[in-house]
Amino acid sequence: MMKKMVIALAVIGLLCATASPLLAGGIINKSNLSADYFRSLTRHASTDAADIVAFNPAGVMKMENGIYLKADALYITKDYSNTVPSAVPIPNISGKFESDEPSIVPGLFSVYKQDKWAGFFAVTVPGGGGEVKYKDGNARTGVLGFSFVAGSPAYTAVEAMQIEANSVDLAFTLGGAYEINEMFSVAGGLRYINAHQEFKGSVTLTSLSPLAPPVQEVDLERTATGIGYFLGLNIAATDKVNLGFLYQSNTELDFESDVKKDTSGGAIPGGVGWADGTKEREDLPGILGFGLAYQFTPKMLGQVNYTQYLESAAKWEGDRFSGAGDSSEIGISFTYMFNPQWRASIGYLRTDIVGMKKENLLPEAAELDANTIGLGAVYSPNDHWDISLGYTDVTYDAAVTDVSSSRAFAGTKLEKKSTAVSLGVQYRF
Repeated sequence: MMKKMVIALAVIGLLCATASPLLAGGIINKSNLSADYFRSLTRHASTDAADIVAFNPAGVMKMENGIYLKADALYITKDYSNTVPSAVPIPNISGKFESDEPSIVPGLFSVYKQDKWAGFFAVTVPGGGGEVKYKDGNARTGVLGFSFVAGSPAYTAVEAMQIEANSVDLAFTLGGAYEINEMFSVAGGLRYINAHQEFKGSVTLTSLSPLAPPVQEVDLERTATGIGYFLGLNIAATDKVNLGFLYQSNTELDFESDVKKDTSGGAIPGGVGWADGTKEREDLPGILGFGLAYQFTPKMLGQVNYTQYLESAAKWEGDRFSGAGDSSEIGISFTYMFNPQWRASIGYLRTDIVGMKKENLLPEAAELDANTIGLGAVYSPNDHWDISLGYTDVTYDAAVTDVSSSRAFAGTKLEKKSTAVSLGVQYRF
């Protein structure tokens, strides 16, 4: 069995390396780490599945003894757009530019729980903005195209643009929990982050000179690794009330840029702040999470969640983060148990991004306030299997840039819309 577990961990780790989460969270952090999160949006006080190692790790002490393996798959649709004002005087760089690239985000959670103690391991994707593909370019490539045409008599027009971007923070979590008594349980451990960001784009120009290349193209990436720690506390205050607390430390990430391709003579890498070999610190902020679960009746469970993203304590050297932090989320959910085999959930989450200036929002995947609805069900055919199904709909508050920057012209409207379906399968040995 150990060999099968090792193979499963390797496969999930490989899948996670090419995936990225996109829904609610802070400026960098993302909170959609599991299928059960998608159905309820409140997991900080939960004690019902192995994914709580990422939300309420001390709560695993309320689970039955045994070995738990849980594998989740989250399919996310993403409709993002930049609408550049028609007042921009060069053709093909104004209008509406869109990306609808979906993402598949896996997750793996494992727990070994025995009486007074437990150990656990998880692979999640707690940060990043996800993959986007703007086949006709976006606000950023429009600014780049404009700078070439306005800055050189050799170029007279922008003929075509395109951009792809991807950002993912892959996390490996290892920890343990201990039950002090029936009321109090504690947990702690380490989390290793492997972060990767990539930016590919091109601008095709009308050139009057053979010395001025008609296509300006780049392929840039940044990578960083770091280690943080986490602490958890679960309080079973009464037979009806459970409280969960989570603290995750800031993870220091020093990104180093690698220019794989550049035909612009350094103009584009310098413009996006990714010149070859440069280093820039952009931490994954810590979080402080709190949850309360109340059992109204034997069949009805209510939960509330609050998450504070400790962004002001993180170090971000990029000037676009000036004044940003601390973002937060608050959620509420209800779960109804029809019978021992079926239970259904519905939840609401409000996300507030704090301090980001509109001209500093990423046009590829803007950091926007959001309202999220989640619903779903869990089917438990016997004591060993749990199958989770979830659906999530996220509505983001649009933003319009106030002033021009290297990312977008003033008056550019940034919009996002996401939906997701999820499947989680857990087995207890």
